[in-house]
Amino acid sequence: MWNSSEDSTSKKIERIKFWENSTMNKYLIIRLIILQIIISITIVSAQSTTVKVGHIFPGELDMGGFRLTENSEITLSGVAASFDEWDQFLDYYAWILNSDTREVVWRLVDCDCFEEEEGTFEFKEEVFLYKGNYEIYFSSAMDYMKFSEITSGEFIGKLFNKRNNSYDEYSDELFVEVTGPSNIFYSTDPRDLVNDRNENAAVSLIRVGDSEKFEERFSLKGDTNFKIYGIGEGIKKQVYDYGYIYDVHKNKRVWIFNKQDVTYAGGGSKNILVKKTINLPKGSYTVTYITDDSHSFDGWNVKPPDDPQYWGITIFPVKEKDRTNVVAFREVDIIHPVVGITKVGDDKYLSQGFSLKKSMNVRILALGEGLHSMVDYGWIINADTRETIWKMKRRYTEHAGGAEKNRMIDEIINLKSGNYILYYVSDDSHSYKEWNSTPPFEEDKWGITIWPVEEKDLNYVSLFDEEGYKRAGIISEIIKVGDDEYRSESFQISRETKIRIISIGEGSGDEMNDYGWIENEKGVPVWEMTYRKTSHAGGAKKNRLFNDTIILPAGNYKLYYRTDDSHSFQDWNSTPPDNKELYGISLLIEN
Repeated sequence: MWNSSEDSTSKKIERIKFWENSTMNKYLIIRLIILQIIISITIVSAQSTTVKVGHIFPGELDMGGFRLTENSEITLSGVAASFDEWDQFLDYYAWILNSDTREVVWRLVDCDCFEEEEGTFEFKEEVFLYKGNYEIYFSSAMDYMKFSEITSGEFIGKLFNKRNNSYDEYSDELFVEVTGPSNIFYSTDPRDLVNDRNENAAVSLIRVGDSEKFEERFSLKGDTNFKIYGIGEGIKKQVYDYGYIYDVHKNKRVWIFNKQDVTYAGGGSKNILVKKTINLPKGSYTVTYITDDSHSFDGWNVKPPDDPQYWGITIFPVKEKDRTNVVAFREVDIIHPVVGITKVGDDKYLSQGFSLKKSMNVRILALGEGLHSMVDYGWIINADTRETIWKMKRRYTEHAGGAEKNRMIDEIINLKSGNYILYYVSDDSHSYKEWNSTPPFEEDKWGITIWPVEEKDLNYVSLFDEEGYKRAGIISEIIKVGDDEYRSESFQISRETKIRIISIGEGSGDEMNDYGWIENEKGVPVWEMTYRKTSHAGGAKKNRLFNDTIILPAGNYKLYYRTDDSHSFQDWNSTPPDNKELYGISLLIEN
């Protein structure tokens, strides 16, 4: 039988449990609401309204970023410094850059609170800024204009004396702090601000450090206008950190940092800025940026530029729609040289033989060293006649970038069908990877390179081993002659013949010291190498060359060559001649 009292008791228990559960649910909800409020408060408080940069050593740079969602005033405060002559005119200072326009909107050194040459000082400024993205920089560097007034000896002494004593403490106490209103001021990563800005760039090589070389390639499917934005280092006519654009199909540099295009980039006077618009035709290109061993994003030996993150080169299409013209690099557009001797080091004498099956125009690019005359240079000879067809001469060169002694020739010549030998010689200093002064713009091409002007002519060019090459028409020769030698060779002519004589020897003061001659069967000289008949053979002035023809009647003859006790093959006491392996005398039948 059903018991009503038991049922009533059960319902009471259920109601009590429900109430307890409901109460627990209410408590749980309240706790969740409180937790959410705490989290929200934490998140709001975590949205920093302050950006702080500083605590650096001389030559260093610290940076931060922030975004304003509305026009607003911000507060800039901190501790900076400006030291006098005895501390290398060293400044600890700050500035703000608009991330979109790259324009400086505030400089500490322009403020009334900046205490020039008075040591450390506190500052506080209220600055109005429009909504947008901004970068704040804090740097410690010398004022180059003032520093130039003291001697390098004074600087070196003071630098080493001061760095360990005074600047350690300054690195901890000098800074700048930016504060803005909550809900409209947000801290950002300054690197992200620049990276986002460069998303539509065709090429962006930025924040480049010391002794670096960066390259990036791209192709264009149509003619395109580009804006170039680049920052580097240059003094007077020379640039040290720079970029250039190279057309890989034409094998030609189409644009480069140069002093005519640059303006002052802020900071040290050697900071240079390029803002230029150029047109690049349909084709394929390499963009390169190179730095020397100091003053870069790695560290600054004078004040950094206003826009230090863009130390490098960036290329933007002028019109957004033209971004689609930029495509992946087409390797097939590269025209490789037919022959080349490049990346030449110290004390080299290099050669390469090549044959042309047809006459053609070729482009020669030669880089070498020369002040009054060339000491690292190249040349081309006819492999059969040993005539010099082309030679790199100082008076025909132009500046190759870097040190004034870096010279180059870039020209087109015609070569007839035949066999040729390409040579390059270098002295004991200033060469690839062994520079004793600023290297040229295209240091990888230090040497000599030849391309066909017409791509189809590649099929008519071949290489050969010049050391094993047998010259056509050799009658007799005495070559590679050393010190204190007296050598002779007999030969016979069956009919009257036109003969080419090639003889290299030593001569000065109108007299020959190493020379050759020809005698007939009666011992009578029929030809002799005299100083007045010779021309310069390359290298030292005393290297003399005879390269001409004579007529010999039929008969028996003897070829002679004599050397003195110095300056001969493999024992030179001065710069050897261009074709040193031919030191001696050679006779060839002239066709």
